[in-house]
Amino acid sequence: MNPFKLTFFGGKSEIGGNQILLEHGFTKIFLDFGLNFERYKNYFAEFLQPRKCNPLLDFLEFNLIPRLDGIYRKDYCKYSNIPYPNKPLIKACLLSHAHIDHAGFVNLLREDVPIFCTEETFLILKALEETSTRSFTDFVNLKQEFCFIKSKKGSFKRLQGDDAKIPRKFVIMKPYKKYQIEDIEIQAIPVDHSLPGACAFIIYTDHGNLVYTGDFRFHGRRKELTNEFVKLAKKTNPEIVICEGTRINENENISEEDVEEKSKEIVENARGLVVINFPIRDFDRLLTFFNVAKETGRILVVNLKQAFLLKLFEKFGLYPKLKDVAIYAERKGWGLISDEVYVCLLDNEDRWVKPNELDEKEMEKDYFKWEREFLDLENVITYKEIRENPKDYIFRCDNFELNELLDIKPKNGIYIRSLTEPFSEDMIIEEKRVRNWLKHFNLLPIHQIHASGHANGIEIRKMLKEISPRKVIPVHTKYPELFFKN
Repeated sequence: MNPFKLTFFGGKSEIGGNQILLEHGFTKIFLDFGLNFERYKNYFAEFLQPRKCNPLLDFLEFNLIPRLDGIYRKDYCKYSNIPYPNKPLIKACLLSHAHIDHAGFVNLLREDVPIFCTEETFLILKALEETSTRSFTDFVNLKQEFCFIKSKKGSFKRLQGDDAKIPRKFVIMKPYKKYQIEDIEIQAIPVDHSLPGACAFIIYTDHGNLVYTGDFRFHGRRKELTNEFVKLAKKTNPEIVICEGTRINENENISEEDVEEKSKEIVENARGLVVINFPIRDFDRLLTFFNVAKETGRILVVNLKQAFLLKLFEKFGLYPKLKDVAIYAERKGWGLISDEVYVCLLDNEDRWVKPNELDEKEMEKDYFKWEREFLDLENVITYKEIRENPKDYIFRCDNFELNELLDIKPKNGIYIRSLTEPFSEDMIIEEKRVRNWLKHFNLLPIHQIHASGHANGIEIRKMLKEISPRKVIPVHTKYPELFFKN
């Protein structure tokens, strides 16, 4: 008899958007609560976003989130006239890692639902919350919406700022330690993936055990973590393994070491600026290009969001220290970080002025509060340093930062794309736009060098044969039938 009831609201026969409801006895928990980008982009885009004034109903309309009472936050439920039971339907949400396709809808959950995750996952969610300008990113502190308080005059005003924040209930899991949730026991097992803190879960009951792999690989910098997970999973003799299969249809791998070696060879022969693009939260890839920069006599340049993350992760001692990279401060707002700016002096003659002639707080107004703490650091640079000494730098620049090239004006540079190649219609359209920018600044051809965050089909089938569960449930894949290919 199967000791578990599993309901898949997302993640089956599709990549990402894992939302798996697990029931054992009277205990219900979610395994991840992610956003499926493919389904989301069928209805929404940069110019067409879910409405903040209709917080749950827009998502429910297109079945992007489960139609379940008792899992969503009180402020959204009350405002949308959705039932809000006194007790939550679920006892916990287990997050395998902080990629949006696994954690993107956590902000919608009730504030009294404990979220179990690793410390690294918590810190990445914290960074997303504090550095994002988008709506629906209050992952760590629930920011109450549609709530009013009575003013001294007797009228009602919005609850805002810190007064509106409610800290969510996070349980920071220590690797390999077991935690009890009513009549089940859970254990977070670290695995190697393309961002820090990824883990698989082993769920223990008196009637059998279940393994949920999350996302994993065997070819990253910490492949030994995944190998140890396989050994532990085998020992549990699981009834079920819920296994990701993003690359079940592939048989080859490019390792992180391969990325470093190939990139170093290209950078060594570069005559000008090296421009690279890699995922902002992929710290292994950041370490790769940090090593390449050091070995080729250059300095890795990161943006302010990556600087924020590096500061949070310094304590782990696995990644570059903040002082060892250059922090790029882009021109924002009025662009007052420039050497000099033209100002309109209402009572005098208009003229160019130096930044030191401005009030010291004027430049700060161009930047968010979290960004300002980095602006005075000695290793902060602007477009000027890169334009004057392009051979000294490896400049990390994603597709949203290409306009920085207008100030940098690279000559004889190269471009390395260290992320997955375009595969969807909207990505192909974006690729054309990117190529137009790169062509304009003589940065073509694109050097494609990337190591996936996912295991290939040979490795997945070998792993499952080793663990030998009674049942395998494929998720996070478009080819579930290939799991059972000999």
